[in-house]
Amino acid sequence: MTTELRPPLRHRLRPWHWLVVDVVAALLYAVPAGGIIAVKADPGWLAVAALAVSCGVLPLARRFPLTASLAALAVFWLSPLSSRLGWMALVPAAYALYRVAERHRGRTAVLALVAGLTGPVATALPGFRHVGGILPFALLLVAAWLVGFMVHQHRRYTEELLRHRARQADAELERAARRSADERLRIARELHDVVAHSMSVITVQATYGRLMLDREPAKAADALAAIETTGRESLAELRRVLGALRDERPATTAPAPGLPDLPRLAAQTEAAGVRVDLAVTGDPRPLGAGLELTVYRIVQEALTNVIRHAAATHARVSVAYTGAEVTVEVTDDGRGADEVLDPAADGHGLSGMRERAALFGGTLSTASPPSGGFTVRAALPIPADAVPDAAARARPGVPAGAGPCLATGAVMEAAAGVATDASARAVPGAAAGRLTDTAAR
Repeated sequence: MTTELRPPLRHRLRPWHWLVVDVVAALLYAVPAGGIIAVKADPGWLAVAALAVSCGVLPLARRFPLTASLAALAVFWLSPLSSRLGWMALVPAAYALYRVAERHRGRTAVLALVAGLTGPVATALPGFRHVGGILPFALLLVAAWLVGFMVHQHRRYTEELLRHRARQADAELERAARRSADERLRIARELHDVVAHSMSVITVQATYGRLMLDREPAKAADALAAIETTGRESLAELRRVLGALRDERPATTAPAPGLPDLPRLAAQTEAAGVRVDLAVTGDPRPLGAGLELTVYRIVQEALTNVIRHAAATHARVSVAYTGAEVTVEVTDDGRGADEVLDPAADGHGLSGMRERAALFGGTLSTASPPSGGFTVRAALPIPADAVPDAAARARPGVPAGAGPCLATGAVMEAAAGVATDASARAVPGAAAGRLTDTAAR
């Protein structure tokens, strides 16, 4: 059961409610003021008029405090005609000054106070024979003004505090929106990298299997096995990405891919008909999960572009540790930049690689060598707290400083621990040529 929050009573009252309260207060004030003060004032008509003005100040001060203050001051200045009129105007004048200080700011409030203090002085006129009332009257008016001034300051502080909190809330909403947009972009990049590479491999294998089904059923079966392996691995990665969006413990999700998974990636590309040489040079060291994932995704997207756009038969992946940075280079012998750099064909691949590199303070460049083909090169700084680790140097299937290793040889052996036996039966590297010849016929 929920309890509805209600504002304080004074905030629930409407303007006419306050008018009724002020009128009642004015009538209640008229009883003692008329019975004690006005009956002994001389002349009587002046006392009645002064009493009416003084009582009218109370409801008037809420809406028009300056006018009410001047009306009360006018009654004060009638004190030379009858000394009791000052007593009659004292409470209304104090209330009017309170309202002025509470409503207005700065010079207006100060001028109203100075003008109001002339009222107590008027009670001693014309000959300053009754000066005893000046100080008490003045102190009461100043006290009422100070209370109104403090209420005004507190109100201004509260309003400014609320505005500041509203600005903070807007800024927090904007930051949350930016974080949400960044997270959506990150998830989109992850899904693009996982789906694009896998579907490219599966599409090529499915086409090859269809062409070989009647002539060489064994090779068609190998293509189907490669499709099965690639599909299973892609589903595992999709579960990892989607699992991060659910309220699950990290232990229930698969680890993010990194540098040890490059041989498996090369084997998948080999299965799509592109021979891959993988080389690691320099002194391998821990890069951190985030940076390793970035290196893996850049290589994955580059090889995906090789499969989809380059019409290449051979690609080389080079990972070099040089000083304080790691350099990744993917080169193919395909058609070059005319196809790969076509925005309509590339989609978000190259831009996604640049964004990944920029997140870690790195750069990504592309080039088309004079000899043909296309090169993607990324230079990423290694975090300062990364310390060489002997265990980290022993990359499965990728020994430090090793030269090029064909995907059909050492790469396939290294991938044996993470891929099923079906992936070992992937289509040979010359499949691309035979696929092209068969399609031409």
